[in-house]
Amino acid sequence: MCRGRMLAEVLRRGQAVCARRCYRGSLVKRVLLFTMEGNADGEAALAFFQSRGAAVDVRDVGRDPEASAEVFRLAGRLAVPTIVIEDRLFLGFGGHREEIAALVRE
Repeated sequence: MCRGRMLAEVLRRGQAVCARRCYRGSLVKRVLLFTMEGNADGEAALAFFQSRGAAVDVRDVGRDPEASAEVFRLAGRLAVPTIVIEDRLFLGFGGHREEIAALVRE
């Protein structure tokens, strides 16, 4: 299934995507991904985390007002994707890819 369809299906079902393996033998951190259907950066982020075995909780800000409100509370504005790893907040994915990769590997 292509990444776009996979993300759309995850968002439609409103479920978390949980991988069952560790990346390079280390424990993988839990990731919170706020995005919306059709967001290419969100789709890339989801594929990136899944390829590393991270447990990803995907929330659709386009369909879930509570998710949208949470992004506003965290970031002060609506930005997709918004990514939370432990106590770190990232607005967007592409420009933060290396830093995010380092956090997921720790």
